[in-house]
Amino acid sequence: MFDRKRAKAAARSTLKRHYWMLVFLCFIAAFAGIKYDSAVVAVNSEVSTEDAAEEASAAAASDSGGILYEFISGNIGISIEGEDVLDNMDEAEKKFKDNKNKSFKVGSVEFSFADGEFAKLANMAVTGSYVSTIYKGVVSITGSKRAAAVIMIIASVLIRLFLTYFVFNVLSVVMSRIFLEARTFEKVPVKSFFMLIRTKKWLRAGLTLLLRELYQGLWNLTVIGGIIKHFSYYLVPYLIAENPDLRPNEAITLSRKLMKGHKWECFKLELSFLGWEIIGMLTAGLLNIFWINPYKEAAAAELYASLRAGALSGEKRSAVFIDRFLFEKAGADRLASAYGDIDALKRETEQFTDRYTGARAFFANVFGIVPRYTERTEAIDRNEINKIKVSQYLDELEGRSYPERLSPTPPSPRRDRLGTVYYTRSYSIVSIIMMFFIGCAIGWTWEVIYKYIEVGKLVNRGVLHGPWLPIYGAGAVMILLALKRFRHKPIVEFFAAIVLCGIVEYFTAAILEATHDGQKWWDYSGYFLNINGRVCAEGLMVFGIGGVAFVYFAAPMLDNYLRKLKMRYAVPICAALLIAFAADTVYSHFYPNQGTGITDYQSAQVIQQL
Repeated sequence: MFDRKRAKAAARSTLKRHYWMLVFLCFIAAFAGIKYDSAVVAVNSEVSTEDAAEEASAAAASDSGGILYEFISGNIGISIEGEDVLDNMDEAEKKFKDNKNKSFKVGSVEFSFADGEFAKLANMAVTGSYVSTIYKGVVSITGSKRAAAVIMIIASVLIRLFLTYFVFNVLSVVMSRIFLEARTFEKVPVKSFFMLIRTKKWLRAGLTLLLRELYQGLWNLTVIGGIIKHFSYYLVPYLIAENPDLRPNEAITLSRKLMKGHKWECFKLELSFLGWEIIGMLTAGLLNIFWINPYKEAAAAELYASLRAGALSGEKRSAVFIDRFLFEKAGADRLASAYGDIDALKRETEQFTDRYTGARAFFANVFGIVPRYTERTEAIDRNEINKIKVSQYLDELEGRSYPERLSPTPPSPRRDRLGTVYYTRSYSIVSIIMMFFIGCAIGWTWEVIYKYIEVGKLVNRGVLHGPWLPIYGAGAVMILLALKRFRHKPIVEFFAAIVLCGIVEYFTAAILEATHDGQKWWDYSGYFLNINGRVCAEGLMVFGIGGVAFVYFAAPMLDNYLRKLKMRYAVPICAALLIAFAADTVYSHFYPNQGTGITDYQSAQVIQQL
C-alpha cells in the first residue's frame, strides 16, 4: 500500500540531493506551459484569473510583435473576411523599416537595427515582421492574398500542434525520467535529458501523449469522467520514461490498470500540497518555482515507484516493467562486467607514470605546446584520451549514475571519434605556426568573398598586402593556447573565446586607429550591440562559434595531417611564411593597404548602390 508520508519524505530527500537541477527542470516546464501555469502567471502578474489571461493575450497580440504571437499561438487569420491580419502585417513591415533608422546607446554599447544579420533578426523579433515576410513570400508563390491567408492559418495550426504534442508535451516524459533517475542515483548526466532522442523514441512518445490528450478531452465532456480519467492516465509519462517501446494504447491501458484502486490515494497526495499552494500564492508564485513544483514531481515519482513495485510483486509484469536498474543500483560485479573495458582503462591510466617535467611541463599543461612530436608525446596523448573515455563512464561504473549499458533500450551505438579528434592534445610549434597561417588565409578568403557579395568588387581586405588577415590566425591560435584549461568544458570555452576575441579585435582596432591618424579598417557602427564600432555581437558570435569548431574539430583534424608532414619540409615552409609575413608587416606599416572597401566605406557604399 502506498505510504504518503514516507513518499513525501523520500521526495524531499531527492529534491535536496538534486535541488538546482530539478528546480530548473520544473521552471522550464512552467515556461513551456506543460505544467504549473499558475506559478508563471503569479510571477508575471498580480492577478491570475481567466480575464487577466485574456487581457495578457490581447496585449501580446496588440503590441509591435503581436502578429508573431498570433502566428505561433495558432490564432492568425481567424477572421479571414476582415483585414485585421493583413493590416497587422503591413504595420509590422512599416515598423521594421522605421526601426532601421533608429539607434540608442547605453554607455559605449550601441543598439542599432541598421546593419548586419543580428540587427535584422532583432528588428524582426521586435516588430513581428517574420510573419509579414513569410506571408509576402506565400503571396508571391500563390498569387492570391486569400489563398496565402488560408495557408498561413493552416501552417500556424500545424506549428501549434507540433510544438504542443511533439515538443512541449514530450518534455513531461523527460521530466519523469529525470525525477526517476534522481530518486535512485547521486548524479544525473546531461545525456539523460536526451534519452528519447538518443533511443529514437521521441515520435512514439509524442503520439502516445497525443492519444492520451484526445481521450482526456472526450472524457472532459462528461465533467466527472474527466476528473476520474485525469487520475487514470496519471502514470503515462512515467511508463514511457521507463519503457519507451510501449505502444500508445498499451501505455494508456497499463496506466489505467495501475491506478485502479489507487486514484483516491493519488488525489489525497495532490490534496496534501494544498497548504503549500496557499503559501505559494502569498509569495507571488516564487515558492512554487523554488520548492513546491519540484517537490510535487518528486512525490509523484515516488507514487509511480510504489505502484510499480506492487504490480511486480502481484502480477509479475516483467515484460512491461523492464528497467530494473532505474529503481535500484546494480551490484559491483554486474557493473564490472558491463563496464570491464572502462575499468581496464581506468587501471591503465592510474598506472601510467610518464609526465612532462620542467619548462616542457609548464608549456604542455598550460598552453598545450610541445617542441615536436615524439613517441613519448604520442603515449601521453593516448593516456589523456583514455582519461577522457574513463571520465565519460566513471559515474556509471561506480554506481553514482544510471548504468546506460544495462538499459533494456540502449541508445544507438555511435562511432568513437575521440581518437581522431582528441581535443585536449598538445600541438607542436610547427603545427601552431601552420595553423596560424591557415587561419589567416581562411579569414582573408572569407572577408574577400563577403565584401564581394556586399559591394560587387574584389577587395584585398586587411591592413597587410598579402593574402592573410592576422586577426583570424592570431584569434584561432590564442583560443587554442590561452584557453587550453577550458577544453573540458565546451560552454565555458565558447564564452571565453568570445571574450578573448572581443578583447583582441577591440584593441587591434584601437591600436590601428591610434597609429594611423584615426584611420579605420573596419567599422561596426549601425550593427546591433556594437562597442564604439570596433566590435559587435554578430562578429563576436561568429568568433565564438568558429573558435569552438576550431578547437574541437578543425585543429585536431588539421594536426593529424600536419603530423604526417616530414620536418625537413615543414620547417622550411614555416620559415618562408614567417619571413614573408614579417616583410609584409614592416612594409604595410609605412604603406598600409587602403582604398575602396578597405578603409573608404563611403566609396564602397556608392559601388553597392550602383
